[in-house]
Amino acid sequence: MTIIDAEKLGADILKRAQIPSAILDAEVLLFYVLKKSKEFIFTNPKIKITKTQEKKYKSLINRRAKFEPIAYLTGKKEFYGLEFGVNKNVLIPRPETELLVEEVIKYVGHRNITIADVGCGSGAIAVSLKKYLPKTKIIATDISQLAINVAKKNANLNKVDIKFIKTNLISKVSDKIDIIVANLPYVPEEEKKIKNIFSAPLKYEPVEGLYGGRYGLDVYEKLFQQVNNLLNKPKALFCEIGSTYSKKTLALAKAHFPGSKIEIKKDLCGKNRLLIIKNL
Repeated sequence: MTIIDAEKLGADILKRAQIPSAILDAEVLLFYVLKKSKEFIFTNPKIKITKTQEKKYKSLINRRAKFEPIAYLTGKKEFYGLEFGVNKNVLIPRPETELLVEEVIKYVGHRNITIADVGCGSGAIAVSLKKYLPKTKIIATDISQLAINVAKKNANLNKVDIKFIKTNLISKVSDKIDIIVANLPYVPEEEKKIKNIFSAPLKYEPVEGLYGGRYGLDVYEKLFQQVNNLLNKPKALFCEIGSTYSKKTLALAKAHFPGSKIEIKKDLCGKNRLLIIKNL
């Protein structure tokens, strides 16, 4: 089988499975299996691939046809210009989360402060912040040791120094925190029932990292309670939120931090995506 034959076969299988990005996904998986650049594959379409490569490629294509995310198939995902390793113990970093990183970088500037990334998962947020804000001290927490293991590998991969703590939100963090950033589970429970080509990949991701109760606010309410119990409160909170119940999210924030400056920013799709709380 030649490179062009493999690519066509993969794309056809994925099209029949109604994968929206069938052609692109077939190409990405072929690059991954052959360990060759896009340019090499496009300029050498008639080179034959080995039987081992063909078998591996077909296996990955069949898994993708069942909507398994590309990031889990290749074990990597780009986020904020950096590469991260991912597996099924962590959520796949999403492009919309880059808004959180951008806003924190703008807010911090060149200050030497401490930032806590609560529920760090793969470490995408923590690592990105440390990479672009080298003066800051970054603490990353997660309740899952398996997630922390992934995040530690990503910190090493991107050559940054981060303090990791296994804990429920910030309950075991003794450091004084200046800023809290969080991308906690915020998908409402009712959305588990939705079955379509967009929700299908979610069944491969860790459930505990996705769903946040009836309104998607259960975990954030716990975080806000913990923050209010701190003797030294942070200067600001930056939280990625779901757009479904953004009004309830805003009301929850105002109830816990009545004297604070609170705003919600929209992402590039125009959806309410980032809750910012200042002057706690």
